[in-house]
Amino acid sequence: MYDSLTIALLQARETAMGFFRPILNRYGLTEQQWRIIRILAEHRSLDFHALAQQACILRPSLTGILTRLERDGLVFRLKPLNDQRKLFASLTPKGVEMYQQACTEVDAGYQQIEQQFGIQKLHQLKQLLVEFNTLSATDDAPEEKDLTG
Repeated sequence: MYDSLTIALLQARETAMGFFRPILNRYGLTEQQWRIIRILAEHRSLDFHALAQQACILRPSLTGILTRLERDGLVFRLKPLNDQRKLFASLTPKGVEMYQQACTEVDAGYQQIEQQFGIQKLHQLKQLLVEFNTLSATDDAPEEKDLTG
């Protein structure tokens, strides 16, 4: 059997989420909802495309997630008058309050990780992941041939 980078990354994600999933469950949030809330907490308002990209959520899925967050009073969507094609999302005051409350618990989760894994190794891991995320697949793969005719 060979080492699989993608499986190792997925397992690492699951390990990390083990520290945070119980917190999200207490707030009735899914992981995707929390990602959106965290990103919107860092930005006053963010357009739909940028939010989908930063949250690593496909745009069709983002629509449903935002609808539920809006229903729960945590997010509101708006279209600028000068460009009706664009859609922006922002946290409501209730969303900001929930984020601030949850952050204290999330911070405790990070402290647990630091205690168990080490601050230095955690910093190194983050640095390596940032560097890794700058890679891009090349187009060196052979082109598919049209076998239909």
